[in-house]
Formats: sequence, C-alpha cells, structure tokens
Amino acid sequence: MSSDTDRLMNNARSRVPGATDTVLKQELFNVMNDFFQTSNIWQEDVAFAVNTTDKTYTITPAESYAAIVRSLYVLNSGGLPVGPYQMLTPGTIVFKDVQSQAGTYTATVSLTVDDPLAGDGFPQFPAWVLNKYSTGIIDGLVGRVMSQPAKPYTNIQLAAVHLRSFRSCMSDAKTEALHKNVNNGQTWRFPKF
Repeated sequence: MSSDTDRLMNNARSRVPGATDTVLKQELFNVMNDFFQTSNIWQEDVAFAVNTTDKTYTITPAESYAAIVRSLYVLNSGGLPVGPYQMLTPGTIVFKDVQSQAGTYTATVSLTVDDPLAGDGFPQFPAWVLNKYSTGIIDGLVGRVMSQPAKPYTNIQLAAVHLRSFRSCMSDAKTEALHKNVNNGQTWRFPKF
C-alpha cells in the first residue's frame, strides 16, 4: 500500500468511523470503477498487427489489472484515423471491411480497474490518478459508504453532498481527458452543479 493509499484510507476512516477496511476496499473498487468508466482519464495506446484478410482483432491492455472500457480511436501505421469499426465487446475491434494494407495499428482505449486481487486487496491503477484526484475520490468513497442502509455510519444527507462533489470531480477529469491535460484546451464546459 502506497502512502497515497494510506492517506486515502486514513481520511475515510476518520470520516466514517465504524466502517471496516473490507467495506472501504469494496467501495473503493466501486468508486474507482465508476470514476474511470465515466471520465476516460486512464488511457493506453495498444498496438496490434493488422492483415488484409481479417476484420476482427483482439487487443489487451499492457497491465493485467486493467480492463478495457471503450475504444477512443484507432490509427493506422501512418498515424491516420481508421474506420469504420466497432467494439461491441471490449477488447475486440471489428472493422467494417478488411484493411487494404497490413501493418501495425494503434488503438487508444480507456481503461478501468479489474478484480482487486492484489495482495492487499486494493484495486490497482496508476498512482498519478490518486495523487491528482484524491479529494474527489475520497468524497466518492465516503459518500458511497455513508449511503449504505442501516449501518451506524449511514448519513444519507451527507452522502448526497459527498457524491455530488465526486460527480463534479469526475466531470473535471472527463474534461481533462478530452483535452489530454492541456491547459486552455477549450474555455467552455458545462457548469458544475
């Protein structure tokens, strides 16, 4: 467990006394899954070989603890967008037609956490995400734990406040993912609620 994860767990324990570490880890997995599926902030370029006879290709992320959420785009060997294609099953790209030239294509995909079966039971994801979005992730974790019914730490009103802040953080992360974390990528976005 990293110092950022220690800090996250200590913050959650202090805000939700009585919640066990098992509950916190379970809800942390749910929070991170929601965060990554909504924001697309965790992206990876996956190279795959294309031939002139097949339409279907299977791609897998480099990290075994990550699962593909969606394809953002596919580029050919020359760096040009390729299409049309679809990915009905995450990790399986199906082109409408066979490609005219063989080569190495690159699919940019968004990822999410997969089963948190690390030795410590925490979901695994890039450390920079927790470092950058720690406040929003804490709000998501605390909000989800507080919204569990019939627990000593249940507080529906406070859970709503924390979850609203978490949704705002996900919105910010999604905007930053669209602009590849470049400042002033676009000056307008939907207002925070």
